[in-house]
Amino acid sequence: MDENLYKLNLDYLIVAQSLIFSESEQKAMFCLGLTADAVSLLRKMSLEQLKILARSDCLTFIPRFNPHKWSAFLNVQKTEASDVLDARAIELLMLLSTHPPDS
Repeated sequence: MDENLYKLNLDYLIVAQSLIFSESEQKAMFCLGLTADAVSLLRKMSLEQLKILARSDCLTFIPRFNPHKWSAFLNVQKTEASDVLDARAIELLMLLSTHPPDS
């Protein structure tokens, strides 16, 4: 078992469950890409169950990385103001959160 993979999975699951328990289900679904079924399941899981799931030999979530959408953000001029960079980062995150990983 890869310890880094375990920590990544567990962190994701804990953040997801924390959002759900804090009455931010919509935010969990939007930001983390959870389905309504996943929200329902995570709400019922104990910490021990989260740890068992995190120990699987694969990611428990699908990263929404898309190189085509990242390229514009990564090629930004370093001389741009920080507020412009912040706006670009927010725009990129919005794009990434609304498209499937392979689009």
